[in-house]
Amino acid sequence: MNFIKKNKEPQPPLGSNFNKVWGAMIGSSLGDGIQLAALPLLAIQLTTDPLLIGAVGAIGMLPWLLLGLPAGALVDRWDRRKVMLNSDIIRFAVISLLAVAVMTDNASILLLIVAGFTMGCGDVFFDISAQSVMPVVTSGDQALIRANSRVSAAQINGEQLAGPPLGGFLFSMSRSVPFVANALSYLISAIFVASLKGDFGNAPTAEPARRNLRAEIAEGLRWLLKHRVLRTLAATAAVGNLVFTAKMALLVLLAKDQLGLGEIGYGLLLSSTAVGAFIGSFLASSISKRIQVGTMRCVGMTVEGLAIVGLGLSEDPWVAGAMMAIVGLSMSVQIVVVGSLRQRLAPAAIRGRVLSASRLISLLGAPFGGVLGGFLAGAISLQAPFILGGLLMVLVALASLPALSNRSIQKAMEEASATAEAEEPPATAAAQGTSK
Repeated sequence: MNFIKKNKEPQPPLGSNFNKVWGAMIGSSLGDGIQLAALPLLAIQLTTDPLLIGAVGAIGMLPWLLLGLPAGALVDRWDRRKVMLNSDIIRFAVISLLAVAVMTDNASILLLIVAGFTMGCGDVFFDISAQSVMPVVTSGDQALIRANSRVSAAQINGEQLAGPPLGGFLFSMSRSVPFVANALSYLISAIFVASLKGDFGNAPTAEPARRNLRAEIAEGLRWLLKHRVLRTLAATAAVGNLVFTAKMALLVLLAKDQLGLGEIGYGLLLSSTAVGAFIGSFLASSISKRIQVGTMRCVGMTVEGLAIVGLGLSEDPWVAGAMMAIVGLSMSVQIVVVGSLRQRLAPAAIRGRVLSASRLISLLGAPFGGVLGGFLAGAISLQAPFILGGLLMVLVALASLPALSNRSIQKAMEEASATAEAEEPPATAAAQGTSK
């Protein structure tokens, strides 16, 4: 089985269930993009401390450290559609309460941190469930990449292209309106998720009794750590997320102090990432047919790191926007292709646990990125987190080459395909057919 071979056959539709998941992503991603601009704009009105501003930007990732592994095991036990639905409802309630606090002038940095943490808890369960159902609502390697490309395009368009400038504009009109819009986006997402048809839980097994949660978590984590390709991908992603979180947490200060941008200009700077990323999401499927995954990963991380260095050194908004666009294009292609690879390599029965363990390791650096970036900015200079972080990504990309060679990845795909064919029960195909 060749994960990267070119497929010249006509591409069939992805199906109504995928379209519903896609619709949910479009709605919630737009709200997330609005919040991406509005939250730090609100934070810098409440404090000028770079450390606290960095904490607001990073706190949403902390739940992955605390809940990532048990959430993966629980998602493998539960109906993943219901998990996604409940996560949307919880996030709708939390962001609505935050909107009320802003309306009544009761917002504080502490409240933003608490709300960000709670929202992050909902994100953990929603994201693991959504990633776990993608191979179920699609059929075949290229269909999975196409589906992930569309989901990535929806997320990029909402979170980076349309959402941030809209968030900056709405915030300039009223501080509470962006958060009201975000609450409505989760409500829209919940409506789409509720309309999904089929069974999105694992098929019953022949085991006499269910193992305890700790044993199930350990099984997924052990499987990941023994898999050379997946554990290396997770480790390199951890470094990337450390740098990315520091960059995003301090970008509002870079825009204001170094580039001389206002609220709307800051939103447009965020959107410049999506100019490249939106294109990259559509190019990912084509790139996966022509460039092998190992090559794409090394080149992508190197280009992304050098662009972040350029962003930190730039004093011109247009140059900074170009660097952001390059980061977005590189990051988008990697998210789609590498994400699809993870989904295909993880066995169906423990997919939630493996993906959550991978995501946990990937995000280990994220909660500390904003804080570390704030410390470096205060101790050295505002440019230091960008320059040092970008160079770190280049070094990590080169160091990961032996484990992420094209040959190693191809071998892993062949082994995963053989294992799936040997272990899949006869009823599995029929059960999955009800949800495509």
